[in-house]
Amino acid sequence: MNNFYRLTCLAVLAATLSGCALANVAGGPAPKMFTLTAHNSAAGAGDTGAAKADLLVDAYVTSAAIDTGRIAYLTSPNELKYIAGARWADLAPLMIQSLTVETLEKSGRFASVAARGSEINGDYMLKGDIRQFAAEKNGDATQVHVDLFMRLVSRNDNKVIAAKDFNTILPVPGSGVEPMVQTFDAALAQVLADLTIWTAGELASVELATK
Repeated sequence: MNNFYRLTCLAVLAATLSGCALANVAGGPAPKMFTLTAHNSAAGAGDTGAAKADLLVDAYVTSAAIDTGRIAYLTSPNELKYIAGARWADLAPLMIQSLTVETLEKSGRFASVAARGSEINGDYMLKGDIRQFAAEKNGDATQVHVDLFMRLVSRNDNKVIAAKDFNTILPVPGSGVEPMVQTFDAALAQVLADLTIWTAGELASVELATK
């Protein structure tokens, strides 16, 4: 009987402490959630070729520091922090993959574009490494650095057709997280616009060579 009583008291105590912990979590301020947008990279790009190919975009490879929903901030070349109270709406690599697909699709330069794993058979695949996706301290100012290294691969023989690094650094106007996110949006848009033009040109050259 005494053992039963002690177990009952412990169970009640554990439930009370658990309830307090949950109440504290729920009572804290929720982080602000941010997302980026896909832009029409075809606008004003000129005649850089188009391809009739079906294109897949593979999942991006990156470091553990960037493979997160938190917004990375380099206060020095060797010190990485995260912006407090702010997060991306998805893991950064998944968000960038989705925006890559949407940007390529909006350009109208390809027969179809989809993420790998979407049960669509593509002729070619883009494989990318996220080398940098972070805000950086630059003296007394802040800048946003986006660096994607991309490989265009033929799915017939898994051969790399072309590879290129797409690197953009833009200054953040003003202070606060909102201007920083807007600069992330502009920097990634520029990188994906350059990526779209390059990919279409490379595939158009391949198609021309095989005729």
